[in-house]
Amino acid sequence: MSDPTIFDLSVREQLDAVAMTRAYLDAVEWKNRDFRPVIQPEVTPATDSLLLSHDVILYHCGAPEQPDWNLKAWIWQYTLSLTVLGRDPERVARICGWLHRCISAWPYQPGTMYGKIGRIVDNPGFESRSSGDMTSSKSIVAWTSTKRIQAASPRG
Repeated sequence: MSDPTIFDLSVREQLDAVAMTRAYLDAVEWKNRDFRPVIQPEVTPATDSLLLSHDVILYHCGAPEQPDWNLKAWIWQYTLSLTVLGRDPERVARICGWLHRCISAWPYQPGTMYGKIGRIVDNPGFESRSSGDMTSSKSIVAWTSTKRIQAASPRG
C-alpha cells in the first residue's frame, strides 16, 4: 500500500525529544568549565561505579505533546527532568549552574537534525534531593530540575 499524499499538517511523526535533547546536551561546552560529566538517559548498573571518578547527568524526556495541533502541528512541548550526581557538593552545584545557563540559551542555538528548541516554557533552577533511589553510595549528592521545553519538529 502506498502512502497517500496528505496535506494536513497534523499528520506527522512525533518529535524525537530524547535524541534532540541528547544532541543539545552533547553540544554543551563542558571543557570550558573543566567539567567532564557522563551523560546518561537513565540510571544503569554502572552508575555507581561511574560516580567513583565522574559526575553523572541523568536526563529523562516526557512524551511530546502538541499544544496547538490545529494551527502549528510541528510545535511540541515535553518535560525534561535532569539529575546531576556527584561526590563534591560544590562541584555539583557549579555543574547545575552551568547546565541551567546552557539550557536557557538553547532557543538561541542552531537546530539539530531532530528538531529545534524554540522556547523554555518553564525553567526552574536545580534543587538538592536525596540520591538514595539512584545510587547505593551515601556520599553522593543529587540536584534535580524539571523543565518544560517547546520545540519544532524537523521539516520532512
